[in-house]
Amino acid sequence: MHLKRIEMVGFKSFADKTSIDFDAGFTAIVGPNGSGKSNITEAIKWVLGEQSAKSLRGRKMDDVIFAGASNRKKAHYAQVSLIFDNTDRLLNMDVDEVAMTRRYTRSGESTYMINQKNCRLKDMTELMMDTGIGRDSFSIISQGQVEAIFTQKAEDRRGIFEEAAGVMKYKNRKKEAEKKLDHTQDNLHRINDILVEVEGRLEPLEKQKDVALDYQEKKAKLSDIEIALTAVQVETLNQQWEVAKKDLAAYQEDIKSHKSQQSQYNEDLAKYRQEEADAEAQADQLNTDYIRLLREAESLKREIDLMDQEEAFNLKDKASQEDALAQAQSKVDRLHRDLTLIKAQVHDAKLSGDDKKAQRDASQAQLQSLTASDEESIEAKRQDYIDAIQAQSQIKNQISQLEKDINLLTQRQERFKQSRQTGQTKLERLRADQEEKAQALEAKSQEVSDLLANYQSKAQKLKQAQVEQEKLKQQKDQLERQFYQVQARKNSLESLESDHDGFYYGVRNALKARKRIAGIHGPVADLMTVPSQYVAAVETALGGAMQNIVTEDRRVASQVIQELKDKRGGRATFLPLDVIKGRSLADKVLATAQSYPGFIGVMAELVDYDPTYANIMTNLMGQTLVVDNLAHAQKIASALNNRQRIVTLERDVINTGGSMAGGANKKQGNGLLSRKQELTDLSQQLDHFQDQRQNLAKQVQALEQTINQLSQALDAIKSQGDDFRFQERSLQQELEQIKTRLSQSEKDLAAQDYDEVNNQADLAQAQDDLAQAKEQLENQSRSLADLNQAIQDLNLSASEKQEKLQKVQAELQKKETDYAVFMEQFNHLQAREKQTATDLDTAREDLQALEDRIAAIAGQSQAHSSNRQEKQKAYDDLLNQQTSRQKDLKVAQAQRSQAQDQAQAIDQANNQLTQDLESLYYKQAKLEAAVNRYEESIDSHLKHLSEDYGLTYERARAQSELSMSIDEASQKVRELKKAIDQLGPVNLAAIEEFAAVNDRYQFMSKQRDDVLAAKENLLTTMAAMDDEVSERFKTTFEAVRTAFEDIFPKLFGGGKASLSLTDPSDLLHSGVEIVAQPPGKRLQHLSLLSGGEKALTAIALLFAILAVKKDVPFSILDEVEAALDEANVARYGRYLREFAQSTQFIVITHRKGTMEAANILYGVTMQESGVSKLASVRLEDFSEEELA
Repeated sequence: MHLKRIEMVGFKSFADKTSIDFDAGFTAIVGPNGSGKSNITEAIKWVLGEQSAKSLRGRKMDDVIFAGASNRKKAHYAQVSLIFDNTDRLLNMDVDEVAMTRRYTRSGESTYMINQKNCRLKDMTELMMDTGIGRDSFSIISQGQVEAIFTQKAEDRRGIFEEAAGVMKYKNRKKEAEKKLDHTQDNLHRINDILVEVEGRLEPLEKQKDVALDYQEKKAKLSDIEIALTAVQVETLNQQWEVAKKDLAAYQEDIKSHKSQQSQYNEDLAKYRQEEADAEAQADQLNTDYIRLLREAESLKREIDLMDQEEAFNLKDKASQEDALAQAQSKVDRLHRDLTLIKAQVHDAKLSGDDKKAQRDASQAQLQSLTASDEESIEAKRQDYIDAIQAQSQIKNQISQLEKDINLLTQRQERFKQSRQTGQTKLERLRADQEEKAQALEAKSQEVSDLLANYQSKAQKLKQAQVEQEKLKQQKDQLERQFYQVQARKNSLESLESDHDGFYYGVRNALKARKRIAGIHGPVADLMTVPSQYVAAVETALGGAMQNIVTEDRRVASQVIQELKDKRGGRATFLPLDVIKGRSLADKVLATAQSYPGFIGVMAELVDYDPTYANIMTNLMGQTLVVDNLAHAQKIASALNNRQRIVTLERDVINTGGSMAGGANKKQGNGLLSRKQELTDLSQQLDHFQDQRQNLAKQVQALEQTINQLSQALDAIKSQGDDFRFQERSLQQELEQIKTRLSQSEKDLAAQDYDEVNNQADLAQAQDDLAQAKEQLENQSRSLADLNQAIQDLNLSASEKQEKLQKVQAELQKKETDYAVFMEQFNHLQAREKQTATDLDTAREDLQALEDRIAAIAGQSQAHSSNRQEKQKAYDDLLNQQTSRQKDLKVAQAQRSQAQDQAQAIDQANNQLTQDLESLYYKQAKLEAAVNRYEESIDSHLKHLSEDYGLTYERARAQSELSMSIDEASQKVRELKKAIDQLGPVNLAAIEEFAAVNDRYQFMSKQRDDVLAAKENLLTTMAAMDDEVSERFKTTFEAVRTAFEDIFPKLFGGGKASLSLTDPSDLLHSGVEIVAQPPGKRLQHLSLLSGGEKALTAIALLFAILAVKKDVPFSILDEVEAALDEANVARYGRYLREFAQSTQFIVITHRKGTMEAANILYGVTMQESGVSKLASVRLEDFSEEELA
């Protein structure tokens, strides 16, 4: 057999598929350093099973795959095949050609094949066993192995000879036999220990077996009765459940009926409330109208009274004016009489004046005759004097009249002044009253407006408060129903929790032992707090482990277990705090999981617990991951190679190894943690409901107070509004009256002012005329004095004449004086006549004014009378309307009272109905709790049948028929349990255990005999292998020494060498020494030779071994001659060529001498960077001259 061909693709620098054919002789592979020629040797070693990347000059196995070049992509895999010629059937396969292949991909997948069929490395190793082929055999010799020969210790060098002797398999077998012997000895000790233990257990187990059989008999009876009793109890509970369900349905129907009735009540109540509101609104409107009519009637009454007062004033004024008229008429009559009398006197005086004038004229004529010479002068003077006297008299009369006129005008002016002051005062008072009333009216209007806005605001608030009150009442009713339902559910769950319902039978009994045994901390489910969002995941992950009981230590757990055994209390799992150790995830695993979406955390870190239980919790949950959903969980599981358990929030589970669990149950949330979480949630809900109830009660009370306050405020505002509106209308009427009176007063005052101005002008004119008249009187008096003196001077001419003249003059003067006096009196009388006529005209004007005033007062009285009649009629109409409104108001109030009574009756009925509803809700909640309790009790009994007996209710009912009453069955169960308790501790497994222990004792006895026999066989085999190894080693050593002594001088061209054992007496362990004497040197130890000598000596030894070891089909020499000089290389090459006649050599070299000796030469080049190429030359086809 020889290596026929090697095929490579993607292996290191051989990127392309490369095939190298080998002949049976000497093949050399050459090439410059770095060209990849040694990769061929490594490819062969790799196929033969090399597992160390370092031995292949790499850091990891991926390095054997072509890594790519500047213009080439990296390969995805490396594959090498070795094809052997197996015509001699050295390989145990019935084929002429055997191909061994190894393939490795970048994904880390490694494949071994034999003739293109997948196999194991072990299969390839077994195929090559005893063929001389292997990665550590003499089929591959490297420069390092040559150096190892002369650097190793003598004991280590022994391995080369053992390999050559083929004893390695015996030594390996011996090692295996020694291991088997150790294992056999251990088994023998263990078997002896077991036998001692089993012998000690047989006798007590036999006693326990008898007790157990008795227990089984009683337990079977107990099971039959208890199964039948439980089935009957389930049936009874089911009947009670059905009754409760029917009652619940009846209550629900009653609630529905009550709610329907309540809705009807609410509708009726709303209708009557509306009727009440309408009636109240109508009554308010009627009351408002009544008050308005009352106010208007009062206002009209005041106006009528005021008109009566004004009429009385007018009548008084008319009477006063009529008195003044009578006086004025009397004055007119008196003045008329005076004027008539004066006119008569003027007539008589005129007649008397004519006589006096005639007498004067006679005296003047007589005087004229006496004073003829001076007549003209004296007469002229006298005439002037008379004219002056007449003028003086006229002026005096004018002054007298003017003084009278001034006195009259002054009196009238004073009256005008007083009247004007009175009118101005009245006008100012009316204006002040007008301003006061206008301000009061404006203030009252603003008050009415503010009051209306306040009323509307409060009415809106009242409406909102009533709506809010109704909403709060509905919320309160709904809240009460919810409160009772939650309270009932909480009571039911607390009852289940206190009874540890849902826990295994054994767990419940173990928890009861807490009263007697200290150190029981409780089940795992009670020792942690789980956030609601993780409850489902934790329940799914822990499962039954939630019921594991945590104890202080193993001692407490043992006590509880013993008590459970003693009382037949079932089984339970315990977690002693002093034993259980925590577990956690590797940082790398956690980091990988955290890098994926959906990862939530490690389960142990998501729950809360006392640090005392940290080891327990991390032991149970420290290596469990929580993920949001299954899709994300699958990704994380794949990333972690399915090595971690993963639980989702949706109760899906991916177990270690990749198995999955999921789906949905009919009932979710029935777990222990779910129940605890529900209890917590229910407590929080009850607290929340209680707070809401209190808040609602406060809000309802506050709203009721607000509604009462607003209602009272609205009533007050209504009453105040009526008063304000009446006051406003009264003020408006009073203001109108004041405006009318003010206008009239202003007109009267204006007319009076006009008269006063005219009178003032007349007075001023009269005063001016009086002053002028007085001045004229003074001038006239001086003229009279001057004229009188002139006359006297003219009359002094002759005494006689003078005496006579004087006498005449005296008579004339007397007559002229009398005439002058007369004329003065006459003028005065004429002035009196004129003044009297004027006074009469004035009196007549005053009389006419009084008559006009009286007529005006009469017209005003008539108008007042007509207006009063109208107002009286309106007043009477208002009184009639008041009476009508009063009647309507009584009707509306009666309707409102009736609606109030009906609404109150319905409200009371509704309140009673609400109380009935609350009672029904409470009873409904109690029934629901009872139904739940029955359901849970039924579930508990069914669970008891399922867990303790593995039966369904139907099978239990069919399997066991209760042949006694429930009381008798219960009594029988108690008796059997008591009898079972009296049996004391029972080991139910003792029956099987005794049989098993007895069988085991017999089996172990036979095993001990077998082991003793096997031990003897191993000792015998080991001794035979030692003999075989010693014999083979000795034979091979002698043969190699002979061959070495023969080959050494051939390679060195002389000299000698030898091999020796360090301890010939111990052929199993003796080392090998090498001594050599190159030509021209003394015999010495190998270590004292030069480097080249050592290398050539080692090569000689290898050739000697190859010469002795005939079963090496081929040998690969990888630059073993690198340390030799050219002469030794030439001898090495010639010897190798000679040796190749019997052994196939494949030599990796770059030495010329070795190349010349080869039959076939393969050249490895790297024309393309990083890629090795192969070229071949058959040297036998060339002559020596051509090669030279």
